[in-house]
Amino acid sequence: MKQRFASLIATAAAVGVLLLGLVWLINKDAPNEAPAASAPRTAASAGTPVEPGLPNEAGFELAGETGSFRLWADEVTGHFKVESKTSGRIWRSYPEPAYWEEETAGGVWKSNFLSPVMLEYIDASSSKSQTKLTNWMEERGTIEQYERIEGGFRVLFRLPASGFDIPVEVRLAEDYVEVKVIDSGIQEGAFSLLNLKAYPQFGAQPSKDESGYLLLPDGSGSLVRFDANRSNDKSVYREPVYGADLAFYNEVTNRNEIRMPVFGLKSGEQSFLGVMTEGEAYAKLFAAPAGSLGTSNWVSPEWQYRIKFFQNTDRRGTEGFYTFSKERFEAPARSVRYYLLEGEQIGYDAMAARYRQYLVEEKGLERLQAENANIPFYTDLIAADLQQGVLWDDYIVGTTTEEAEELLSTLGQAGISNITAIYHGWQKYGYSSYGGLFPADKRIGGGSGIKELAEAARANGGKLLLAANYSLNNSGRGGFWSLNDGLRNLAGTLQEEKTGTGSGGVPIVSPLYSFREAKEDLASYQTLGVDGVLFTGGIGSALHTDYNNRNRATRAEVQEGQRSVLAETEDALGLVAVEDAGFYSLPAAKHVHRIADDYSYDIFVDEAVPFAQIALHGLATYTLEWGNLRDEYEEEYLRSAEYGAYPAYVFANAPSESFKKAYTVWYYSLDYRDWIDSASEQYKKLNDALGKVQDQFITKHGALAPGVKATTYENGVTVVVNYNDEPFEGDGYDVPARDFAAIDGEGGDET
Repeated sequence: MKQRFASLIATAAAVGVLLLGLVWLINKDAPNEAPAASAPRTAASAGTPVEPGLPNEAGFELAGETGSFRLWADEVTGHFKVESKTSGRIWRSYPEPAYWEEETAGGVWKSNFLSPVMLEYIDASSSKSQTKLTNWMEERGTIEQYERIEGGFRVLFRLPASGFDIPVEVRLAEDYVEVKVIDSGIQEGAFSLLNLKAYPQFGAQPSKDESGYLLLPDGSGSLVRFDANRSNDKSVYREPVYGADLAFYNEVTNRNEIRMPVFGLKSGEQSFLGVMTEGEAYAKLFAAPAGSLGTSNWVSPEWQYRIKFFQNTDRRGTEGFYTFSKERFEAPARSVRYYLLEGEQIGYDAMAARYRQYLVEEKGLERLQAENANIPFYTDLIAADLQQGVLWDDYIVGTTTEEAEELLSTLGQAGISNITAIYHGWQKYGYSSYGGLFPADKRIGGGSGIKELAEAARANGGKLLLAANYSLNNSGRGGFWSLNDGLRNLAGTLQEEKTGTGSGGVPIVSPLYSFREAKEDLASYQTLGVDGVLFTGGIGSALHTDYNNRNRATRAEVQEGQRSVLAETEDALGLVAVEDAGFYSLPAAKHVHRIADDYSYDIFVDEAVPFAQIALHGLATYTLEWGNLRDEYEEEYLRSAEYGAYPAYVFANAPSESFKKAYTVWYYSLDYRDWIDSASEQYKKLNDALGKVQDQFITKHGALAPGVKATTYENGVTVVVNYNDEPFEGDGYDVPARDFAAIDGEGGDET
């Protein structure tokens, strides 16, 4: 009996071993799947103050997984890291552990770098209160809730000293990790939240890699190259996305306004592209080169919740004090995606290509269809303006509709085709008379003249757009009354724009008023038979909160209102163009006029790059500065070839000296007769280079040698631009000094 019992035990043990072995064999090659989303639970460390320091990576748990990446999360600190499944490369939300001992920052900034959340706040109950900077680790914060969600986790950070609760979601998708701040869950105690940064050290790197850089959306894009010896410069970059808001105080800078909600960082064989996808209208971009704030290069969205403004105490608005808005800016969510790039395609051109993919997949942009074998030529035509007279303003005729027809014909005879004419100053009293655009002034041909001009433009294979500024009104036309219909800041002060129109400024129109006016005018545009509208001065390019009680609108509401105007204009007329457009105007805007092509020359910025143009080419057309108003005539012409930009000029039929005393159009060289030969020569040269790539995406951009740039398109054409005073000899081709050439995909045939 004992032997039988022992035999049974031995048999059972053997079966157990076999079953365990079978289970091991089944699971050894199975993917390391993330656990399923869980119900809300209290973190193991809830209520336990965190000790400042780097997270313990050994305690991370798998929180999300895709075909290419794994998301690892730390329940103790709320930090995370993303791991490439193919290469093992890591993107961390906290400083690189290997270099942390080299960090020289002290005090609150050292804990800022360690913290998943840093913020500024103020005691609104005290008029003498100063803004204070704090972070979750500095306050020995706690995690009150940690919850697994699909692809990631949700965490609630509590800052006990300042009294803030900040809920954040982190989610991994196919090739990006998304960080989302949930506004509805933010709790304030006795203090008022001003701004916050979530995981500001994501991807931060010291200047170990000399080829590394920060990508900023300054101008068309700019690079801040890693420099280990930049210690003497403490400058940082901090600019509002889509430009300043006139309802609040704004620092005066000479920087270009941010037109794209993007940024990036490249180091070693990996990089990331940051795209603010929700709430970006209430964001600033903050970037710090190594040596300015800590030893690492880092860049992060700074989400704005309150902004300083000037509260005047007298009617003239000269006496008063600075304070902060009482109500918190609310957005459904504030989200940033970090697109993860590795391997060979990690530079700014690869980042721009990924942004282009985002615009197509998420924003609905579509590839252009080349309507003509020849590239477009854009000519802005000045109809009329005003200048100061003896008793009243004098009317200056620049180009009547009949003269415009002749001008377009002359351009065609000079070999310029596919012309898009943009008619400015056609409204009553011309360019400097704002508001109530219709009917067109009879002195330049009136509505009938514009209709004939539109027909003539199309007959010659081109288009006619009317330029329209709905953001200013100094005429009172259309029933506008600045007291009721003007833009007001938080203090209730009417906002004006300084122009050359005599003394004082021109009232800025309440955005909601301008939207109504623009939509009401669509039928009139249709009657004239024009092909579209170029919006200048505001719609599509400027976002201002309005505290006018009759037309109150938040910045986000203004953004959506502008999108609505642009979409309805496209539906009604066909073509929408915006001057120096914010990228929120896409996809309705199919042409971006006079896009910035240079950076703001901050001391820490090293060079401009065509990030915006790489993202746009093949999706929308764009021009740089007018050819006859370039600061550096030859240099900017060459840049057009490098950036894939089409030529644009501003012309008038009247002699240039006619506008010397004009209020607005005082440009010194408008007479088209002075420019037709050079415009024709440059058009033909650009047409030879860019004609084959009108609908093609840019796949690569970079330097072949100092002063020599190359732009490659998906059909294999490469445009090589030589900015040097000496010829450049390439592989089977030559480019003369201060010139460019298009090389086909086989390498050798020049055009």
